[in-house]
Amino acid sequence: MDQYHWNILGISELRWKSFGETSTDKGHKLYFSGKENKHEHGVGFLVHKDILGTVMGCQPVSSRLITIRLRATPFNITIIQAYAPTSTYQDSEVEDFYEQLQAVLDQTPKKDIIIMQGDWNAKVGEDAYPNWKDTCGPYSNIKTNDRGLRLLEFARYNNLMLANTLGLHKASRRWTWHSPNGEHHNQIDYILIKKRFQSSVNIGRTRSFPKADIGSDHDLVLMSFRLRLKKIKSSKYTRMKLNLDKLQDPEVAELFKTTLGGKITTLLLEGAEDTDTDTMTTKFNTAVTETATAILGKLRPKKNPWVTNELLDLCDKRRALKRSKNSPEGYDAYRTINKDIKKQMQSAKQNWIEEHCKEIENSLKYNNNTKMAYQIVKELTKTKQPRASTIQSKTGECLTEEQKILDRWTEYCSNSTTASPMGIQQFPAPKPLRMMKNSPNH
Repeated sequence: MDQYHWNILGISELRWKSFGETSTDKGHKLYFSGKENKHEHGVGFLVHKDILGTVMGCQPVSSRLITIRLRATPFNITIIQAYAPTSTYQDSEVEDFYEQLQAVLDQTPKKDIIIMQGDWNAKVGEDAYPNWKDTCGPYSNIKTNDRGLRLLEFARYNNLMLANTLGLHKASRRWTWHSPNGEHHNQIDYILIKKRFQSSVNIGRTRSFPKADIGSDHDLVLMSFRLRLKKIKSSKYTRMKLNLDKLQDPEVAELFKTTLGGKITTLLLEGAEDTDTDTMTTKFNTAVTETATAILGKLRPKKNPWVTNELLDLCDKRRALKRSKNSPEGYDAYRTINKDIKKQMQSAKQNWIEEHCKEIENSLKYNNNTKMAYQIVKELTKTKQPRASTIQSKTGECLTEEQKILDRWTEYCSNSTTASPMGIQQFPAPKPLRMMKNSPNH
């Protein structure tokens, strides 16, 4: 995804249970909302690590709706991710979805830039353009269905425009969904924006990107939007991790010892008359850090360690085959390589686990290196526990903004510490036990 220069991605049909947030290995953050006890529906946002400081709050609404608010200039941004019911659901359920969506929109600050996106399971066609010029562009499907008309009605009522129908692109860059056999294509994923900010949309870069391949029947849809996000200075401390395993090499250890010893000797000679302990401590820390960085080097962040270069090459081939997926031969080739990738991915992960188990055995049995063994066990067993990003107020209202959450915690802790202490009840002391007649001390 890095080649597409993205900031925030909306995800539909995520199929994760409950709601919360979790971080990826690269530092991006995923907010999600799903059903409580079932892997069904599900929506979410993947926020790039560079703009995490602009997130004011994320509110899960249901398994079909989630909102996120970003701090920006001159107006803040509210993005709503939606996953509408498919054609197999009754019209009444579709109406319930739009009623809930309208309620969410009504609660959004009026000054915010509003963007709504997702899988709407609706077809808006070229035939709708003459009567809906204020809501959609002329570049979409051929025909409009009933769900498409319902989406247009909702958009017109709220002064929204379907952004990815405005630009003239070839058909493959308008389609957002492909049938499993590759014979049918539709545009059912849309990005809606307030008409007031329509001029900020880069129409040439607002389209689907079929080359972005993750083995899904949906294509990536991006909107390029010109806006300045406020940069918030983060006070978060980032610990530098050094490659300490290099010290196991005697030559490296001796070089580190000699180099650091020379620097410390120089510091002691220069600071013989310096009685300021803070200055000496700072200089000492700098000497250790510089020496360790130069000789040991920083520890490189790990991605999925079992993904081999051969697997990455297969993914590149699958991405190239996606262009010819529409033909029967291309579809068969794409399907075959997709199965190979999944199979080899499982095999590579299993081999990686087995190799690490052997390393644990060797570390304990032959090298007596318990530290290395525990590190490998930790790496094999670590799991990321999603955490909730919202709390409730006294009245049961869901709080999503950071300042309101902090105020609520302050209020809660203040009430907990100032609560009146419970009175200590005085119970009558038990009567002393009589000495037993047969006691030897009697």
